[in-house]
Amino acid sequence: MHDTKTSEIKISEIRVTETKIPETTIAETRLTEKKMTVSVLLCAYTEERWNQLLAAIQSLQRQTRPADELILVIDHNPTLFLRAQQELADIRIIESNEKQGLSGARNSGLSIASGDIVAFMDEDAIAAPDWLERMLAHYSDPNVLGVGGAIEPLWHEGRPEWFPHEFDWVVGCTYWGMPLNLAPVRNLIGCNMSFRRSIFQEIGGFRDGIGRVGTRPVGCEETELCIRARQRWSHAEFLYDPNAHVLHRVPANRATWRYFLSRCYSEGISKALISRFVGASDALSSERTYTTQTLPSGVLKGVGAFLRGHVYGLGRAMAIVIGFLATLSGFLRGRLAQMLGQKCIANPACEPPAPGFKSAQMCEVELSEALPEISPVAVHHGYQRMLVLVRLHGQPLGMMELKAPTEGMSADDLALHIWRAYADEIQEHLRQDGQPLAERLSAAGIPPKTVVPCEEHYQTLLADAPFVSVVVATRDRAPSLALTLDSLLAMDYPNFEILVVDNKPATEATARLIRERAALHPNLRYVREEEAGLAVAHNRGVREINAPLIAFTDDDVRVDRQWLSRIVQGFQASDNVGCVTGMILPAELQTPAQEWIEQYGGFSKGFERRIFDLKEHRPATVLHPYSAGIFGSGANMAFRSEALRAIGGFDPALGAGSKAMGGDDLAAFFDIISHGYRIVYEPAALLYHAHRRDYAGLRRQAYGYGVGLTAYLTKVVLDKPTRIFDFLLRMPQGVAHIFSATSPKNAKKQLGYPSELTRLERRGMLYGPIAYLRSRWYSRRRHRRDQWIIASQPNIRPNMAGSD
Repeated sequence: MHDTKTSEIKISEIRVTETKIPETTIAETRLTEKKMTVSVLLCAYTEERWNQLLAAIQSLQRQTRPADELILVIDHNPTLFLRAQQELADIRIIESNEKQGLSGARNSGLSIASGDIVAFMDEDAIAAPDWLERMLAHYSDPNVLGVGGAIEPLWHEGRPEWFPHEFDWVVGCTYWGMPLNLAPVRNLIGCNMSFRRSIFQEIGGFRDGIGRVGTRPVGCEETELCIRARQRWSHAEFLYDPNAHVLHRVPANRATWRYFLSRCYSEGISKALISRFVGASDALSSERTYTTQTLPSGVLKGVGAFLRGHVYGLGRAMAIVIGFLATLSGFLRGRLAQMLGQKCIANPACEPPAPGFKSAQMCEVELSEALPEISPVAVHHGYQRMLVLVRLHGQPLGMMELKAPTEGMSADDLALHIWRAYADEIQEHLRQDGQPLAERLSAAGIPPKTVVPCEEHYQTLLADAPFVSVVVATRDRAPSLALTLDSLLAMDYPNFEILVVDNKPATEATARLIRERAALHPNLRYVREEEAGLAVAHNRGVREINAPLIAFTDDDVRVDRQWLSRIVQGFQASDNVGCVTGMILPAELQTPAQEWIEQYGGFSKGFERRIFDLKEHRPATVLHPYSAGIFGSGANMAFRSEALRAIGGFDPALGAGSKAMGGDDLAAFFDIISHGYRIVYEPAALLYHAHRRDYAGLRRQAYGYGVGLTAYLTKVVLDKPTRIFDFLLRMPQGVAHIFSATSPKNAKKQLGYPSELTRLERRGMLYGPIAYLRSRWYSRRRHRRDQWIIASQPNIRPNMAGSD
């Protein structure tokens, strides 16, 4: 094993540990190898690993024994699928047609694989040049069901001193205790394994409900498959060949105690699930030796190293003990939950049933133009319905739901559906524009008969456009940021700049991306902020710009072409406007988790422009202005610079990346209103947001929303303690807003909305005040430290390292 801090690896330089295999064994199998065909399967689910995926593919294309087919399965990510189709050649690329997760993706690839042997590697791994050749050499023996090999960790920031080699399985790698030479094993490891395709035809594929979904730290689906195969063919075996070698990247976030404990706990739960499927005796056969021999030996080695003066030897010994206890607790929790029949408690991140869920394709129709015909492509891609954003002269009128047409839909039929749903909205818009009212909507749309006032006003706005700075805070999400920048640079607004704030990055990927783009787009700038936190990053952006208007968006959105123009239009909608927010629509609705985000409330605040202040534009709720979520969301907001600076910017003790986890946007909205400014919600300033696809991520998001909400309210009271009396007067309505099923907060939740998400949010609310107090203390401590640095070393600017 060796450590490294670089992720730039040349395939030819991969070190392969030599283990002697008799030459006669390889020579005797040459003829068999030539007769065998092999398919290599890669599965990918996120664009954040795009460069790693390219490196993995490159290593597979340089094999001494090339694969007969290379199959890339995209796991429920249409954007990644489209990019792969456009940029990757000589590879068969498909979308997973099974349930989201690694098991479903692998099974989708198996359904089209044609090789006698099917090999699997992760998209963040790199294969040695002779990887396939070495594995195929063993299949001349008909008793060999599968072959796997060594997996060496490629630590992005170096192996932590405390991380024990006995637990390298935590990061998906070969661990101490595995054979050092060619030997049979109970099961193979997913990052480096191959099987005879015939075993899948006999016993089925990977079991659903065990394997990884997105970033959820669970696994063992390959373990269950191998045990199931051995139970079917007791005389056969799986071989482990250390010479069939791959490197597996380990990002910085997996080299932490938090991930270590989470992965160990999840492993215990997975073992409990496997025990139910294949029996405890087979499920735990290897673990007995591991826990009675490997782990005690590792503890003794760590203690011995400590006694010899190596401090971290004790840390490794403690990590082994703690890791074992975490795994054991997960196993016991899983077994107990099985006894109680509680499936999702046995696996806390498992996705509950979603009765009635139908995946949706997102579309747009502009009524001032000829209407399009709807092709049956949605059905071919597995969509069951269509959500059509209906616009007239750029203004959104509503979102219409249609059943995905199996044979397509003509423009006339589409016009009829739209007219039935939005005739009143169409007529009202035409009336305000002084246009003749329409008798009906035809396939030709509603072409203007005279100059349209709203279009004329829009063109005047573009001709006299004030300068706007767009701030995008990001952290190690270069692929999704690239798509966001593409949409921003394609806007019709003529006078703007983009400032990307790289927030405590672990890699240089974002900096490289901006350098490449800035050569073609001089209005694109980059700055690096070394202090973590979304509010901190936003404040850094504010310090770096001089524009009268500042717009903020996230690194996982696609903005509408008119987005910035419509934001500026919002500032002109009334006097004394300090903030404008816009509509946020889902970029896709392909998973139940994404649908539940919309049922939770989503990010859209409706299709009508609304103005908020403390006087004549008060909404009809006693909770105003504390219910700041009604104003908009942080992914789509803009401020007058003078107003934002007047309220002191964003509270660094709030927001993603802080202990408060959120609430920075709510606090800013509240402060804007409290300082006498107005907020305008402008639905035409719209963008599309990539909702979380996996349920595990949605669980964290729901909890974070709860923490952020009460953390923000705690700030409001601490900033002005006399507000506590106002709070007490509104307490009954606030409780009803949180708990009542008919309140605006809960009314959109449909039958099947997971009650767990509601419980997590409320649990987060209980912790929010504590989280804010801790975060505020930390923030003020950091501020005092920075002030001391400035006073003692005036030439040093704290937290400014890396600025461009």
